Amino acid sequence: MNDLATSCQSALHILGHRQGRFQFRRRNQYVLRGDVDIVYFDVAHWCLPDKVISLAESRANRYREALREGAHFIAVFVLCVGTQTRAGRKYLSDRLYDIALLEPFIARGCTLITPNQRLARRIRTEWDRQQAEQGNLTWPRLPVYPLASWLLDRWQQAVASGELPPQLLLESGPILQVWRHVIKESAARTDSYHLLRADDAAELAEQARQNLCLWRVEWRQGALREEFEQETDSRIYWSWLEAFEQTLRDSGQVTATDCAEALLTLPEKARESVAPVVLVECGELTPLHRAVLEHTCPSIESAPLPSRRAERLLHEFRDRREELQAVSHWAVQRVRQDPHQTIGIVTGDSASEQVALEYLLRREFGCLGDNYDALPVNFSSGIPLSQTPLVRDALAVLSLALRHTNVGQVSRLLKSRFLDLPDAGGSLAQLFLARLYDLGREQLDVSELRFHACETRLAEHRGLRLGENLLAMYRMAELKQPALPSVWVSRYRTILGLWGWPGKGLDSLEYQQMESWGRILDTFRGFDAVCGPLAYSDALSLLRDTCLRGVSHPQTVDAGVQVLGPLEAAGLSFDHLWVIGVQASAWPAAARPNPFLPIRLQVRHAMPRATAEHEWEFARGRMAQYLRSCSTVHASYSAFVDGVADRASPLLQEFADTPIEALPAVTGGWLAAQQRGRLTCEDDSHAPPLDPMVVVRGGSSLLEAQSNCPFSAFARQRLSAAPIGTSSIGLSAADRGTLLHEALYVLWGELEDHQGLAALHAAAQDAAISRAVEAAVRGGRRKMGPALSESFWALESERMATLLQEWLAIERQRGAFKVAAREHLLELKLDRLQLKLRVDRIDELPDGGRVIIDYKSSKSKISDWMGERPARPQLLLYGVAEPESTAALSFAQLRPGECRYVGLGRVEAAKGIKTDLGAAQKAGMLVENWEELNARWREILAALADDFLSGNAAVDPLSASTCTWCGLQPLCRIERAAPVLGEGV
Repeated sequence: MNDLATSCQSALHILGHRQGRFQFRRRNQYVLRGDVDIVYFDVAHWCLPDKVISLAESRANRYREALREGAHFIAVFVLCVGTQTRAGRKYLSDRLYDIALLEPFIARGCTLITPNQRLARRIRTEWDRQQAEQGNLTWPRLPVYPLASWLLDRWQQAVASGELPPQLLLESGPILQVWRHVIKESAARTDSYHLLRADDAAELAEQARQNLCLWRVEWRQGALREEFEQETDSRIYWSWLEAFEQTLRDSGQVTATDCAEALLTLPEKARESVAPVVLVECGELTPLHRAVLEHTCPSIESAPLPSRRAERLLHEFRDRREELQAVSHWAVQRVRQDPHQTIGIVTGDSASEQVALEYLLRREFGCLGDNYDALPVNFSSGIPLSQTPLVRDALAVLSLALRHTNVGQVSRLLKSRFLDLPDAGGSLAQLFLARLYDLGREQLDVSELRFHACETRLAEHRGLRLGENLLAMYRMAELKQPALPSVWVSRYRTILGLWGWPGKGLDSLEYQQMESWGRILDTFRGFDAVCGPLAYSDALSLLRDTCLRGVSHPQTVDAGVQVLGPLEAAGLSFDHLWVIGVQASAWPAAARPNPFLPIRLQVRHAMPRATAEHEWEFARGRMAQYLRSCSTVHASYSAFVDGVADRASPLLQEFADTPIEALPAVTGGWLAAQQRGRLTCEDDSHAPPLDPMVVVRGGSSLLEAQSNCPFSAFARQRLSAAPIGTSSIGLSAADRGTLLHEALYVLWGELEDHQGLAALHAAAQDAAISRAVEAAVRGGRRKMGPALSESFWALESERMATLLQEWLAIERQRGAFKVAAREHLLELKLDRLQLKLRVDRIDELPDGGRVIIDYKSSKSKISDWMGERPARPQLLLYGVAEPESTAALSFAQLRPGECRYVGLGRVEAAKGIKTDLGAAQKAGMLVENWEELNARWREILAALADDFLSGNAAVDPLSASTCTWCGLQPLCRIERAAPVLGEGV
């Protein structure tokens, strides 16, 4: 602690009289944070110091004294700070709440009760500032508490004094876990009631119980059973409720609501030791809270309310993005006009809306780059801890001990700066990722991931650190043993340590998230009271849920702009308050009664969300709070929400319409830079020719790419550039094509020829198709692993069988033929281009002529073979490779309802194979017969090969559709080049 004091002395000396923020760390945790002028110490509510120590005029010596005085109880220092210099200081806290309204009650020693922690903190901050300005060195801590905290404190005091029996207080997470267990046990006993989302049901069940308790509904004696029995949901809930109560009784556990109810059993003399209570902006109390306060407090008063009459302005915008953009711009302009005015922005409960608003505010204030931490905005609401990058990556690492993961998650882990993966940015890691995406599956078996991470090779390098870590996790035998949550915490720490989490160089916000993670693990240990030993997957699921309910809220200094939730703004005073999204569809909100309580019961007791009338009064009361506390209240709404027309809330009838000009979608700075930019065009359509002494190898896709767009062939073949594969939840189009090819391969291996097909009766044909489909699916399942269910494969088998039935009906219409080859390999040399080709099927006709067949599940047309740049030259290559024996070339188009042959030849080997060559040809390709056409195709293919070898790499797509599935647009920049180079591009 002395070392810390010395560090503080040095920091204060450096800062001198300037306003500044300082912070110190010990063992990777913040132990001190504040500014030069005012510091006070505070820890968790159960061990608060009874004195506040001012350091406003002191330096090193007084700092050491303060630390010595607080050393026996201080674990973490939370500092309350001002925002301006000492000379002429006006504190933000003073502007946000006028403590003069409370001074008579403070003088009498009353306890102040607020509806939320934010208002309590604001009042306490202003009190401490006031005391410091008066020159006091120490002063009693102001007794101001949120109502929920005061009730729990009172219960703990009663337990400590022996007035109430000791019981284990459950936090929200364990409470929900008890509900989940009760619901699961109930589901196991009955098949007549099914839930789609059991976790949501647990939350609603706890909410229903709280409503019953808070509105003092006498249900424990069973008097309301008959009313609950009248509806299915409430009848089932009654059985859950009884089981929940029994579980708590058996284990000696209570909820916070139970603690409040227990206070009603205290003797009347207990109130003698309680100070009078003053309610500050508490509004309408629930019946239970009102009863508890009346029973335990000698007197209850309400603090006088502010009496401002706000100016009321209404703003309409086209959509929510335009609305948020206007709010952000307005806030910046206000701050620049007068940095001392207070500005509040009230947002809804949507996390995406808050994220968008933060981005826009950062953009307007210029805080998106190096000065990211300089944003002069305080956000009251945080985000779920599980969504913070630090904790998100920790949970992702822990999930790698499960059976399955997904490609996107692996990609994010390789980019994570919180993990020790030194080779994650190298070429081997990029090759590894490309292979994962090429699998075409969103979900991967972790064993498959482990194999690729360990076995991927590039030159002399083999395997990634990722693979080593996965292998080490696989060898941890303890992960396969069920354990209590507290034991899993130790195992989680071991796993995360293996991965080097959380890394080094964490910033202020990330250290705060680490502290929140530690608190989450403490909460998780508390599940020992309600859980038995859990398997790894169950324990991790519970940890994820706990992190989802935990909130990451940055601890920042007060700022002139405050972004708050609708309830958090209660009681605070602003010069300007802007309420976003005051739509008719949201203000008031629609009634949403709890589905587990009888509707009549909720209406009778005026429970929240039960009726439209209740929601109207609630919204009206909130707006009234804003109007009496602020100088100007702005309300805005969007004319369209998700494409649906909406209008302003009827609560805004007294607001004056005040149009605000819509801002451009992009910032003025970006537009100015774009206009100043100069685009220089150079012809760079030729790459260096390939070495004439080198034989280039490839497949039919090389010439197809050269024909469709020369740049595509250059990029893929010579630069090895290719778009990263796309993953899908089920089978990709390529996967389905592969399955169909495999089924046809097996089927024609059994049938062999047209005679074999014609000899089949219906049942035999069904059996043959079934065998072919089964063989194809068996191979597909080996590739895909357990990612797809039995039902999925059954549907896929049915789809393929139906398609093959339709195709065999087309094959039966043909004349005699036999299948001479399946998946036949050919080689073709065009100049120095050595091509390896694979033919799907070759049929031999009675006269010895051969039909080259290419299976296609997409639409096919002969025009793709014509012109100087044929779009699909694959079949042409097959024909050119064996011109003497080839009688026809044809696509076998296998599409439900559109099965047909599409081809050309000297003989009509099947319906759809045309022999009228003149009608099929384009200008410049007119030939007399089949042999001349094949010769012409050879010339065209040879020219394409020469184009590739000579380095022709022009960005010249054959048609607009060529770019649809290319994926190389970021490299060729065709969208940028087209407006400059002309319509032909």
